[in-house]
Amino acid sequence: MIVTSSRRAVWTATLSVTLALSACASSDDPTAVEETPHGYVAGAEELAEPRSAIAYATRGDQRLHLLDLTATTEKEIVLSLGAERVTEDGRFVYVGDGDRRLEIVDTGVWTVDHTDHVHYYLAPARSVGTLTLDAPVTTVAGFEAHTTVGTADGKVTVLDRRELEAGKVAELATIDSGSSSALAVPYAKQLLVAVGDDPGQPANRITAMSERGERTGALDVPCVAPRGWAVLRGGAVIACEDSLVRVRLEGEKLTATTLPSPQTPVATDMFGYRPRSNEAAVADRAGIWSVNAAKATLRYLPAGGRELVAAASPADGSTVLALDRSGTLISYDLETGKVLAQKTVPAASLMLDIDRAYLAEPAARVIYEIDYRDGLRTARTLRVAEQPDLAVEVGR
Repeated sequence: MIVTSSRRAVWTATLSVTLALSACASSDDPTAVEETPHGYVAGAEELAEPRSAIAYATRGDQRLHLLDLTATTEKEIVLSLGAERVTEDGRFVYVGDGDRRLEIVDTGVWTVDHTDHVHYYLAPARSVGTLTLDAPVTTVAGFEAHTTVGTADGKVTVLDRRELEAGKVAELATIDSGSSSALAVPYAKQLLVAVGDDPGQPANRITAMSERGERTGALDVPCVAPRGWAVLRGGAVIACEDSLVRVRLEGEKLTATTLPSPQTPVATDMFGYRPRSNEAAVADRAGIWSVNAAKATLRYLPAGGRELVAAASPADGSTVLALDRSGTLISYDLETGKVLAQKTVPAASLMLDIDRAYLAEPAARVIYEIDYRDGLRTARTLRVAEQPDLAVEVGR
């Protein structure tokens, strides 16, 4: 999201790792076999806390920089294309050239969420490979076992994300959406695909499909002109022109709830949200939409005359953050719309993690770390090697 979404060294979690041994075998039994430890990932080091990083690029440059937020050191990955757009899924950064080419970079830092506990990993960063599509790339969505890449011709390419973890780009299917939209959100081992009945018009509904593009019959819900998405703990949310759809796995069944929007049309930007939370936000020039996936609620907050460029939810149920065109970061009271705090930074992007926000100021080659729970206090000023025109946070 390029607001991100969702990672920090100052936040430490207790991690429980269980070594499972055969219950029947004694320690002196030559046939005793140690099972794979819980959370084990081949080729990766498991950590006690997140090793998050800011992945950034100078527009048009053929390098992706990784700023380690723990050690405040940088490394770079040489790209095969000039960066014009970057998106992330927590581990992988998808670098687009603004046209038909997309390079996938494994940043080597990621978090695995088991709901009641999490695992943090560190591995070598590397470029996995490059895709050349038949039309310009419009959407990228990566979650769990799949990554989907939508293109301007209304088609979606499905990638095996587990193979990306192994360093391979493996295409599973190409889905024709039957519309000018190209969006498929991986969720609950299926794909929530925007489909329509006219290739020249936006999609008008969301349907569930398998990784091979076969309709499962598990879901079919109206959604005109889908325009953004987020996968939260309480379900997946997809923005439509005049509503939001919350899709949730309940037992073995997918259910959908339509949340009518108090203001239309809904913004077309990406949602900003804190990792492992239930709340997300999206903004247009005039206001902010805030959704709670667990409660299936949607609020709209007017911006009070400001021209907004991004929004993100701290997931505290009471505030929302927004960045306006002048570079001012604002914390709003979600109930009243009152400005609680603001800080002017000539920033180009807003990123959010479990307890910090990050603002990139390209011209000064600076990334600001902001404590959004403490009146938008600047916690650190991080100087970077190159101009961070395009920036996302990974490992969160």
